[in-house]
Amino acid sequence: MGRDWRVDTLRGYFLVAMTLGHFPNALAPFTEYTFGYASAPDGFVFLSGLVSTWVYLPLRQRRGNSAMVSKVFRRAGTIYLTHIALLALGILVALYRSTGVAAHPLQTFVSGSLLWNQVGFDRILPMYCVFLAFSPIVLKQFTEGRAWLIGVISAGLWVGAQFGLGDSRSSAEGLGPVAFNLCAWQAYFVAGQYIGYRAVRSQASGVGKSRILLAACVVVSLLLMVDRHLLSLWGMSPLLGFNGHPDHNPVRFLDAACLGYLIWWISRAVDVAAMKLRFFRFLNLLGGHSLQVFAFSMLITRFEANTIKTFSPGAKLIVALLTVLSLGLPALLHQFFQERRTRGHEEEPRSGRVRYRAVPAATTR
Repeated sequence: MGRDWRVDTLRGYFLVAMTLGHFPNALAPFTEYTFGYASAPDGFVFLSGLVSTWVYLPLRQRRGNSAMVSKVFRRAGTIYLTHIALLALGILVALYRSTGVAAHPLQTFVSGSLLWNQVGFDRILPMYCVFLAFSPIVLKQFTEGRAWLIGVISAGLWVGAQFGLGDSRSSAEGLGPVAFNLCAWQAYFVAGQYIGYRAVRSQASGVGKSRILLAACVVVSLLLMVDRHLLSLWGMSPLLGFNGHPDHNPVRFLDAACLGYLIWWISRAVDVAAMKLRFFRFLNLLGGHSLQVFAFSMLITRFEANTIKTFSPGAKLIVALLTVLSLGLPALLHQFFQERRTRGHEEEPRSGRVRYRAVPAATTR
């Protein structure tokens, strides 16, 4: 049983959207909050939780809890080292340009290494490290029938975040405010983990289909999308006071949930048709190597953010398109090295990629 094609493709789309949002370009307005109050990071964090359960819970079932914990922390270690590399690079760039964190580079590095401060656009990696480190505990509670307990704790943290819980951390000097409140964003990750757990347990989708719920999600999604774009469409301020800051915006979580449910309802026949198109195959490639693609995107956009400000609109569009295409380089390189590493091992697929046991047969490739 192979990977879920739709999940990888969606992750690829979210990576492209986040990349375009990290530097000034003509495509950014079409990828940020396009469908309403939710945006690419919402879906990316949710899918990260979903995929983590698909990968690690079957391992726990086959080889025991210690094997799962070992693999989780190896993965967390890889993500942490990637974060450290990006952090160090960001400090070096700041020193070169004499901006922001250049005044306190050591303090910034120490606090960033301790996952206290959020530095630059790679803030999602330290957050992911924390969520992944707690995954063995969360998955164990799921399997022991205490999913309700995890749900209560997660909901309590999310509600607390709406009133400021988790806001005490400050970003490094010279940078913007903390973008990802862990108490708020863990709700996306845990929701993904729970749906992944249900899929592994039942060998089905993990999400039931209800026409009534579908209709409600359609209505809510449309209303929120219209409200989000009132200013650009009719010059009116959004009725709900749209705010891109995610941590104190319950409507954003609601919108993300509704959009996710709508995507789930789309027939798998659409996936089969999309597999024939190069654009979607490209997104699928990116989603299958998300860490490498994300790290690479941080490297190039860190330099582009300041260098193309004076470019003409046409030149910015060309840079944006070339940037998106360049994301395929780390994905192809990582795929190549995976194939070399796994060649000759009959127990692993020749692609070297993880095989998800929870994916329904209709979704495999």
